[in-house]
Amino acid sequence: IFNRLFATATTLFTVVHDGDPFPRLVPKHDSFVVQNIFSDLKRHDLGPAFHERNYDGTVQKMFVTEPLWGVGSTPPYGHDGRSIDLKEVILRHGGEATRSRQAFQAISLVEQRLVLDFLRSLVLFPPDDTASNLNPGNPQTTNPQSPAEHGSINLGALFQIPSEGPE
Repeated sequence: IFNRLFATATTLFTVVHDGDPFPRLVPKHDSFVVQNIFSDLKRHDLGPAFHERNYDGTVQKMFVTEPLWGVGSTPPYGHDGRSIDLKEVILRHGGEATRSRQAFQAISLVEQRLVLDFLRSLVLFPPDDTASNLNPGNPQTTNPQSPAEHGSINLGALFQIPSEGPE
């Protein structure tokens, strides 16, 4: 449902395995879309409900599409924080996003709930798991530059990437 309404995410590079320990990444030369980020990172006019007056009196109409990863844990919504929930911010969209808003309004309430549930699942820091994902390292180390001694974070768990394995 989400991809039908809004966007389809794909990778930007083709991986070429040439025997080197680090495979070559060859640009696809397609439009800029990053897998699992859910953003085109371009500037768009989202309509008057998002416009802001600048200090010099001009009106700011263009805003960068923020990545949706983490949107499930980052209310309020919109660049200005004026939308208190995900449905409100979707319905606030106009301008270049009018068709996406209308498509969301046209689907059934059950499908709308599925889209909203999906968006709520896009969390960067699962509250119950965060502490176990962070490894502070050895604070008593004499060599803090050593990778074996400094802290780390399990990005697979953080971004919930199944191929990276469990926490």
